[in-house]
Amino acid sequence: MRSIRRLILGTARVSRVWFRRPAETGFHSNVSQSTKSSAEEKFAIARRARQHAWTRALPRVSHPRCLLVSILVVVVVVIAFAWWLPIPHELQKSPSGTLTLLDCRGREIAELASPEARTQFPVALEQMGPWVPRVTVVLEDRRFYEHRGVDWRATVAACARNLRSRQILSGASTITQQLVKLACNRDRRSWRGKLYEAIVAWKLERRWSKQRILSEYLNRSSYGNRRLGPEAAARAYFGKPARDLTLSEAIFLAGLPQAPTRFNPWRHPEEANRKYTRSLARLADLGVITGDQQSLLSEPPKILRSDPPRFASHFVDAVVAQNPGLRGTVRTTLDLDLQSTVESLARSHLSAINRHDITQAAVVVVENATGAIRAMIGSDNYAVSQINGATQPRSCGSTLKPFVYLEAIDKRLFTAASLLPDTPDAIRNEYADYDPQNYSHHYFGPVRLREALACSLNVPAVFVLSQLGARPTFYQLQKWGFNFPQGLDEYGAGFVLGNAETRLVDLAGAYAGLARGGIAMRAKFLASEHRPLTRIASREATAIITDVLCDNDARQKSFGLRSPLAFEEHVAAKTGTSSGFRDTWTVGFDKEHTVAVWAGNFDGRPMRDTFAVRAATPLWAAIMQELLRRDHPVDPATENDKLIRREICKTTGLLPSRFSNASMPELFLAGTEPNEDSAHYFANDGTLILPDAYARWCATRDNKIGAHVQSDFRITSPPPNARYQIDPVLPASQQMVELTAVSGGDVEWFVNGAPVAPERDGRFFWQLAAGEWNVRAVSRENFAEQKIVVESMSN
Repeated sequence: MRSIRRLILGTARVSRVWFRRPAETGFHSNVSQSTKSSAEEKFAIARRARQHAWTRALPRVSHPRCLLVSILVVVVVVIAFAWWLPIPHELQKSPSGTLTLLDCRGREIAELASPEARTQFPVALEQMGPWVPRVTVVLEDRRFYEHRGVDWRATVAACARNLRSRQILSGASTITQQLVKLACNRDRRSWRGKLYEAIVAWKLERRWSKQRILSEYLNRSSYGNRRLGPEAAARAYFGKPARDLTLSEAIFLAGLPQAPTRFNPWRHPEEANRKYTRSLARLADLGVITGDQQSLLSEPPKILRSDPPRFASHFVDAVVAQNPGLRGTVRTTLDLDLQSTVESLARSHLSAINRHDITQAAVVVVENATGAIRAMIGSDNYAVSQINGATQPRSCGSTLKPFVYLEAIDKRLFTAASLLPDTPDAIRNEYADYDPQNYSHHYFGPVRLREALACSLNVPAVFVLSQLGARPTFYQLQKWGFNFPQGLDEYGAGFVLGNAETRLVDLAGAYAGLARGGIAMRAKFLASEHRPLTRIASREATAIITDVLCDNDARQKSFGLRSPLAFEEHVAAKTGTSSGFRDTWTVGFDKEHTVAVWAGNFDGRPMRDTFAVRAATPLWAAIMQELLRRDHPVDPATENDKLIRREICKTTGLLPSRFSNASMPELFLAGTEPNEDSAHYFANDGTLILPDAYARWCATRDNKIGAHVQSDFRITSPPPNARYQIDPVLPASQQMVELTAVSGGDVEWFVNGAPVAPERDGRFFWQLAAGEWNVRAVSRENFAEQKIVVESMSN
């Protein structure tokens, strides 16, 4: 505006100089007189001239040619300015619209409000139906298709009205001008703003078609209650799309943008109805509708209050958190039918267990082939708790064990038939300060890897980890999609037993990788996502682990034959319980889907010695049974040149011999199958003979198979000629030595001839005392003794 004003003023001054009579120009005036004027007088005259230049410039242009040139220059400048003036950036991009999430079948899940609008659904002009565009043009700008951005007739009439009333009653803005105003977000009236809108509207009309201008205007107009565009308004007020609106409904909507707050149909229905009546009369006056139609339409349409749907709220929150830039209509991976079924089963499960110490459950269902999340539950009730248990890291219990055993089999360090030690001292050489125990507090001695995994035994898992190496195994787990919040140094070797935290959604995605035969892919929320596929393990090794997870007989020692994990179909399953019974997990898969369930409390309260098989597994089993109505069981492993099946001794994992009580078929990677029988594991009378590593276990009550060790009878702890020092700082109860011996039966202990009584678990401990001591172990057939020295350690 200032530039235009300066250009007009300058043009007028130049015109006066060019066309003024010579006497007026001052060329023949007396120079000496001008030189007599003081500098102060010249400065004052110039200042007054500048102050009143705008008001004096045009009136002093008296010559016709001067006025004509001034007008032409101004017109040229205005055209140049309009040509230079850019179209608002907001108009150069289409309205993004409200983020609308659809399920995998195109059904609406949720509409998410933005800072600009509660809902906005930009649609093409032809999708607005026959009435809304036509009625809007008649009521807002009836010469819309005739003018070129500015309706001069309406502008002159508006100016006359405003002058008569001495206040601004109307601005006579065209639809194009109003579109510019909406794009610039101008909310205050000003002549400068009106001029800007007129110039940009004139420019816009030369670039865009009338249909595009009208479509953009309608899609950006507010219809009250933060609903932008006729599509959003039609859904909110009439529960239908704009293309299905009747004439009366279209007339009702067309009047709302003039004052969206005052005509709010929900808060001020009377005002909205009066506006409808005035709009109806206006249409009749202009001949758009007849008098008969006006009478028929006199009753305002019935207004509804249709709020947007909202399903699977935790899933919706997870989508937005992972994709903050989403706009428009987006198809997700969720299946609303399955989601509804899973929600119902989760509510029934929590109601059935009816325990105050188990308040929450979370579920994730993943489609194996695509990694698509088909159902997600984050808590029992979203209205009560917005915490999403499916995406919160929790202690993962034993759910990582299959991936550790898979790595060991794939590297050919072990087979599913390998004997693993389930004894208290099996890992002391590797992890001296780590003492894992089974939840049953019993040890099974020698167990095959198949049993160790199926029964979720802790010591064998840590033993295998010690052979693989904790650090490479930890990094290998991350390749499966596990995002551990901390590093290995924080967790230690115990990460394999649940020290590490994981998310339920990551756990489901990793197990879906097992179902795909060893190919990892992160679970995805959007149908358009393309997750990379990465082979982590061989198909054959994965088939062995999957077969173990489907083996109900193998898990009998820990779970029995009739647990919720038992299926008639071939279904893989694994449970996990964190330390302190704070988290319980069950995860497994059929051919098409993987289901992962967590149960517990968000505040970390323990669940009173409740294992996963009671808290999480029943819900998992119910969901899996529902899926199996249309899904298929896991395909049994088939032999090929890389995967073979052999008959083995059930006790030793070797080839059967005459001493084998039972045999069973087992899967092996080609080249890892056993080539010797189990005869050397048995004495002539059929007694199982074990290596020295099982000596301590053989002497306990857990040795229910009557096993013996190969070595002669001897004391293994304390070592021969051991020397100990008593620490004066530590309590005496913490300064004890355990007494163990290689023996095939019961042992009695004596220190300097005094008997040592066993503890409740059958183990023997002797409290250190200064002096020289003779430790003696006596069995029914043998005895052994050795000397030790205990010294006092001064402060």
